Amino acid sequence: MFYERWFERTYAAARRLTGRDESFCLDVVQETMLRVIRSMKELQGAAELGAWMDRAVHSAAIDLLRRESRRIRREAKRGGHSEQVAADVDDRIEWVLARMAELPAGESTLVALRLGGDQSLESVGAATGLSGHAAQGRIRRTLARLRRWAREDGHD
Repeated sequence: MFYERWFERTYAAARRLTGRDESFCLDVVQETMLRVIRSMKELQGAAELGAWMDRAVHSAAIDLLRRESRRIRREAKRGGHSEQVAADVDDRIEWVLARMAELPAGESTLVALRLGGDQSLESVGAATGLSGHAAQGRIRRTLARLRRWAREDGHD
């Protein structure tokens, strides 16, 4: 039941975080669910569970991207994929981590709750002490900032 309830939201978050294909994102979902099952703790309400799931999917996505980067590097040494592909994956991971760390904690939480899927603006606002309208405005400004940073840094 838990898997069915959280699958769509976890999958959507994996797609947004990685920009990768269905197969890779399904791997992220599986890894996330395994981690959650192994370390499930008691949480107070849906908002807290949603934030915890968002952190779990983010962590799993980063770990799988890193694992893939290492695999690509190994194959490149044996004449497989180019070293540039691995370097591009590493750059993307580092860029995402660095930019998320630069956001104020409240903004990163708003974005994670909303883009993790399944959270209305009202529930995102309630989880962060804002109205739905205020949450929408802050999320919109934060995403615009992230898009501007991506353009400035040469990312699509």
